[in-house]
Formats: sequence, structure tokens, C-alpha cells
Amino acid sequence: MRILFVDDDVEVLNGIRRMLFARRNSWQMRFLSDPREALDSLGRQPADLIVSDLQMPEIDGVEVLQQVRQRCPETIRYVLTGVLDHPRLTCALRCAHHLIAKPCRPEQLQEDIERAERIVRRLETLKQAALLSGLDSLPVMPEAHQKVLNMLNATTVSPRQVGTLVCEDMGMAARMVQLANSPYFGRPGYVHDPIQAVVLMGIRAVEAMVLTEGLFAALEPALVRRFGIAALQQHSLRVGMLARTICADLQFAPAQIEAASTAGILHDAGKLVFASQMQALFEQALDLSRTALRPLWQTEQQIAGINHADLAGAMLQLWAMPVGIIEAAACHHRPAEAMQTARQPDAATLADVICIADAIDHCLCSSGADGATPEIDAERLRLLGLAESCQGWTQRHTQVLDKEREHAGQPV
Repeated sequence: MRILFVDDDVEVLNGIRRMLFARRNSWQMRFLSDPREALDSLGRQPADLIVSDLQMPEIDGVEVLQQVRQRCPETIRYVLTGVLDHPRLTCALRCAHHLIAKPCRPEQLQEDIERAERIVRRLETLKQAALLSGLDSLPVMPEAHQKVLNMLNATTVSPRQVGTLVCEDMGMAARMVQLANSPYFGRPGYVHDPIQAVVLMGIRAVEAMVLTEGLFAALEPALVRRFGIAALQQHSLRVGMLARTICADLQFAPAQIEAASTAGILHDAGKLVFASQMQALFEQALDLSRTALRPLWQTEQQIAGINHADLAGAMLQLWAMPVGIIEAAACHHRPAEAMQTARQPDAATLADVICIADAIDHCLCSSGADGATPEIDAERLRLLGLAESCQGWTQRHTQVLDKEREHAGQPV
């Protein structure tokens, strides 16, 4: 693990060095007080993780992270700040994977870095897979979707600006309004225009929606029909909304509830890469999953050496989604591997929520891109005390599906 720390305050750097002294043999750490020197050094000595202070003279943390994102997109980016109401913090969070608040405890800092280390390992595994040369050939976003993503990544953006731009693409606008009017939000038929939808859903969920909508739109129509991609898209949206409901019931913080909907919407993005770039292998994995009654991610792993969950996690890293969202998507079939699970084994994590929401929706609906229905780990449900709750969420999800079918004029 190669880590670059950037802070104009040498004393802060020395403090971090002392906190991480015990890891000096397992992590290659560099400490630089000049952000220009840090950026120049990345060409000579790449880093897996950069931790940059936000408030620095001449070049601040926002510019540092933006340049790292452009030059080294695979490098994980953390922002370090002691001013949580800093006017540039929102901008920094759009190009950073994670925020570390000063002062921080040594054990918390180590845990944050260990989470990044897991993501780096996942990406390395994908790069080493014989059947995947890299992630540079992801489906190209249609122009309309790319324009919205560029605006979302701008230093300043308002929901009204995003909604106005979304209106330029009728398909994207309709999908945004449709999702905002989902029964999960409790206001079916209430939202009438994309600007209202953006305000209701939140910037991160909108970004996830645009990403998935763009990836689906980039696929060839023949592939959409062959793998039932339209149904897969609906599944992803439903998982995002159900995950939001589950988090609210579990009294997660508002930021976690929004993260749940984002992770749910994006959790199966890896399947799109399989469908577009490894069609024969994906079909083979699907067939084996159905005939052997084994989860699709396991047959993908067996045949291709990678699975769609790990691939989704790597993609979300390149798109600078927060670390918690990356981990939830990547671990949604194996929530026990999430870092938070290691710290609190008996506490439900975001990965647990996506796992439960995914399994519930798979049980009630299916698409051509589905293999055998994934099972929820009954032992883990008992450990979390969620067995009864899971039955309740299934019943509520069934009711929502019935409402949606009724609204669409389909038989219930």
C-alpha cells in the first residue's frame, strides 16, 4: 500500500507519521508539505492512496484532488480537514472518496486506510484477471448523460441547474420523475418535473441514476433484449429504494440512507460490463447458475476469475463514489467482508442492507440477467436480529410492487 500525505503544516504531517509508526513496514508512506511537489512526484512514484489537507495556500486540497483524479484516476482520494463548515468542503467531497476530520484518533485513521487498502486489492485482483485487461474500456456515456455528470462534478452546482439539464433528454427526465414518484418516497404522483425530482432524491442518488441510465443507454439493443437488461435496470432501481426503506427502519443516519439508495442503484453495474464485453462468458455463467442452482456471482468467479460485485466496486472507485458506497456494492453478496462488520460483527452495515434488499427483490422479480436467486445468510440475519424484520420488508416490497403494477395498468 503506497500512501502519499499532503499538508502544508509540517507538524500535522509529523503527528500522522507518529500515529502510523507501527505500520511503517506494511505501508510505504510519503509525507510532503508542498502540494506542487506532491503532484509532480506522482509521475515518478505512483500512490494507491492520497490523503490531502483541504486548506492550503496557493493550491488547496480541492485542486490537488481534482488533478489527481485526472492524472491518476485509480488512486483513492481522501480529504483531511479540521473545518467541517469550510466553503470548499462540498467541492472537495465531489472528487474525494472519503473525509477524515482533524483531529483524528490513530485507530480511526488506520481503519480508514485499511478500507482503502481493501479497495486497492480488489482493483488489483481485477487487473490481474486473465480475461480483463483493464477498466479503460467501460461503456461510453451518451453525450446527454456525460453533460449531467460533468455538471455534478463541477465545483458549484444546484439541484435546479441539474434538473434543467436533465430536461434536455426526455428519456432521462422521465426516468428521474418516475423514480421520484416511486411509492417508496410515499408521494406517488406528487413530483411533476425533474427539478423537483433532483431535490427530493439528493445529488448522490441522482448521480447514481444518471450513471446507470447512461450505461444502459450505451448498450446495443440486441444485448438489451438478449439479457433482459431493461428488467435488470428496474431491479437496480427497486433495490435502491428498498435499501432506503430498510435503512430508515434501522434508524441509520440521513447520509447513510442516501448512500443506501445510491449503492442499491449501482450494485449490479458490473453485470453491464459483463454483458457488453464478455457476452459468451456471462451467458455461460448464467446457464451454470441456473442449472447448478448456485448464485451468479459464484459462477462468474469460477468461469471468469472475477464477479460482478467486485467489478462494480472497482467502477465506483474510478467514479469517486464514497468509500462506504464502494464497499456496500462490492460486498453486497458477502457483507461479512465489509470493514464495519469486522469492527462490529453484530451491527447491520450498508452491505447487509444491500444484500437483503437485493435478495428480496430477486425472490419477487427476475430478469434475463439473473441466475439462481441469491439466498440471505440466515445465520447472519439471526445474529443481527433481523429475521422478523426481513419478512416485514418482503411484505412491504410486495405491496409496493402491486401498487406499481396497478399504476402501470398491469394485473396484480
